[in-house]
Amino acid sequence: MFQTLQKLRVICFMFATTAERKVPPTPSNIPFTLNNLWDNPGAKKIQKRWGRSGTRGNACGRGQRGQGARSGAGVPPKFEGGQTPLTRRLPKWGAKPSLEIYREVNICQIIDRIKQGRIDATQPIQIKDMLESRIFSKCKYGVKLLARGAERLSELNTPLTIEVSDASKTAIEVIKKNGGEVKVVYFTPLLLRQHLFPDKYPLELRPALPPSRAVEAIQRSEERGAVADYIKPKWVIEDEIEKKKLEEMAKLEVDTLKVQLSGAETVETVKKDKKKKKQKQQEEKQVSTLDLTNFKYPATREPGCGKDKIKQRKPVVYKKISLNLD
Repeated sequence: MFQTLQKLRVICFMFATTAERKVPPTPSNIPFTLNNLWDNPGAKKIQKRWGRSGTRGNACGRGQRGQGARSGAGVPPKFEGGQTPLTRRLPKWGAKPSLEIYREVNICQIIDRIKQGRIDATQPIQIKDMLESRIFSKCKYGVKLLARGAERLSELNTPLTIEVSDASKTAIEVIKKNGGEVKVVYFTPLLLRQHLFPDKYPLELRPALPPSRAVEAIQRSEERGAVADYIKPKWVIEDEIEKKKLEEMAKLEVDTLKVQLSGAETVETVKKDKKKKKQKQQEEKQVSTLDLTNFKYPATREPGCGKDKIKQRKPVVYKKISLNLD
């Protein structure tokens, strides 16, 4: 029964007009249950189709030929007709992302390898030893030491000296407390490869001069308490010399102040004496500049004060000229 009603509904919908199609008829006899659902009248609209005469017929809204009329045609929004686009015209600026991602190694991993006998704790632990002990399988840029498992350092009797590319502040502090040392070494990818696989390089490579970004990173690790091992550029040496000079100048100034304050009781008394001396010098200058002999009060400047004043013309002076016509 339901199938026949549904077929009749489809047939009526096919032969109905456009006005009748917008509001399809709903069967009143069929119960509205979960296995038999339909939308409310007017909930669904039939989509207009292209190329069916009228405003959407013939060229289907694509115009008369050309690039836009073809299938798959179109230009990306950044295309500006052949001129250099805005993305290439504007200058590029900003920080470049650091592609040198260090391999992270925890202290607990090193302690495990020492207990297994893979690493000798009496000698400095290098990146090569970490690779051979299978802490990691690959390393391209360097190793960063982290402080996870630092409580287990009490299990070891010997202090550790570790050579890495970078280290966290807590890791440096913990190793220093136990009498060890963290050494920061600069490696380029090629130098690190030679360090890890020396058999592949019959000749030793020269140590590289680090760029400014690498130097700044090494200086930050030095501030945390690590020992740095790298070739210092010229500008770093000049900065260190300037800092030493400034420190020496500051020490000299402190010494001179101490000598000056040795006779005085406090700093305030010295400042008061200086102020008094300056005031005396200023008073002496003022007295020397004033000439009280020719001093006169200025004339009044009130309006109408010059009415009674007799106006006199300046006398005309004639010059005598003698001419000899002989």
